[in-house]
Amino acid sequence: MSIINPALERPELIAYFLGANNYSWLHFRNGEKKLLSKPISYLEGRLPGFIRVHKTALVNPDYVKSLQRPLRQKMAGKIQLQSGETFPVSRRRWNQVVQSLGDHLAPIGNEEGLRASVHLDEAHPMGESGSLSYQATSLFLVTNDEQNAFLARQIIGKNWPEYRVETLAKSIHLPELLDELPESELPALVFLDARSDALERLHTLQRLKNNQRLCRVPVVLLALPTDKSVIEGYERQANSVVTMKEGDMSFSQVIDRICQFWLKVAELPAHC
Repeated sequence: MSIINPALERPELIAYFLGANNYSWLHFRNGEKKLLSKPISYLEGRLPGFIRVHKTALVNPDYVKSLQRPLRQKMAGKIQLQSGETFPVSRRRWNQVVQSLGDHLAPIGNEEGLRASVHLDEAHPMGESGSLSYQATSLFLVTNDEQNAFLARQIIGKNWPEYRVETLAKSIHLPELLDELPESELPALVFLDARSDALERLHTLQRLKNNQRLCRVPVVLLALPTDKSVIEGYERQANSVVTMKEGDMSFSQVIDRICQFWLKVAELPAHC
């Protein structure tokens, strides 16, 4: 018997859906997930109260914790769920998401407050034409270890203050997120921590390297110290594979040393 109708009758138990071609993963609030034989567009029609934040993600607004405005013009925003998971909000859906979440988010709690948070920082450097003008100033780190993410932001903020650090717990949406950026705003470097969720990270790595626009972005794979991990990383065209044990206390120092090479020694590709 199909589980689709019983599941949709209790939307309060649902956290979000992730589309996968003609199928969708249903993620419940209790952590369970089920594969449904329906595309995400079908589920969007059945659950008009849910919010399509990206072409592959449909979320329950009651399960949203925060909404982060785009850090630069033409960048995607981010939405964080109560579980801590973060998804990109595509540029073309941003205003609709802001409007839909107006009554759900605290502490802002109203559309006007949310819209006020969308304005770009006045300190961004501007070209003569008034458009944003700068080279790659961001680094992306994918890790589900919040402590390591915090340590990485600290060390990069201290030693590489010209770079902004974006952290994600999941990499599944990273190719779509980066593909929405103009060439000039692609990151200087991407870290994929594959010591956990290795299959997801390797799949993301392969998708990045198979993308004609994104393949030039250097990707460093953090892997467990096994021959298999190293081989799989290079087979999927990682620019570097760095091995570390899970729980390694020198995480921030390793990140800094990698930055020393890629941001100071290596010649990075220019983004037009």
